Amino acid sequence: MKKFFALAAIAALLFACGEKPNNDEPNNKPNPNEPEQPVTPSVDYDCLKGTNYFPIIMDATTYNSISSKVVADLRVDDYNTWLWIWENTYVAGTSTGPNYFGEVDGWVALQVGSIGWSGAGFCCYDAAKLSKLADITANPQDYVFHVAMKSQDTATHELVMYSDDGSEAKVQIDVDGLYGYARDGEWYGIEIPMTTFTNQGLLWTANLGAGSVPGTEETGRTGGHNVLAVLSGNFGALNMDACFIYKPAK
Repeated sequence: MKKFFALAAIAALLFACGEKPNNDEPNNKPNPNEPEQPVTPSVDYDCLKGTNYFPIIMDATTYNSISSKVVADLRVDDYNTWLWIWENTYVAGTSTGPNYFGEVDGWVALQVGSIGWSGAGFCCYDAAKLSKLADITANPQDYVFHVAMKSQDTATHELVMYSDDGSEAKVQIDVDGLYGYARDGEWYGIEIPMTTFTNQGLLWTANLGAGSVPGTEETGRTGGHNVLAVLSGNFGALNMDACFIYKPAK
């Protein structure tokens, strides 16, 4: 497994979030003493009708709409989960406009640099959260991996999940393949059965929280596990959003 970390401020680099306009009148502001109510997205998305969510990339509004169904929140917070750019192989991209769910919020926007290869990993250091992934590979037929992408180039992106022992299970996202999408600058949702990964040997157990990635000065943590990594070859833009594992509604 890759263990190379960039020392940049990842949150500032990757999640350049647009701000929503505040149309509330001064006398129309919510009462801070009232409990927060779930938010319903403006568009009806089938991928939000399931259960047992493990979010990796998801904006706050969409997350709040499914929060009661979240098993483990694996989103980047620069404490429990970090997005590490391996050896500075990506540079910051542009994250503006609506995301996959139509929210004016950021997503992971990166551009392949000039080193000749690219790689990044979503590394979680929370043993309790990592241990909950065990149900996914124990019952892979029940789960689906969802990710949204957009671009205007022909780069092939490789998604990698790592077992407890560091072995890899991979899926390619290209233009014309099984999980291809049009390169017209629009968002496309891609769903991959988790059996695609477990058939390659992916195995997560309750011991996953023991950690397979060493700690760093930035995290202050002693170990972690790359739940997901992405590689984009030697060119192209990477725009990722709506990345999560879940049980679809039946």
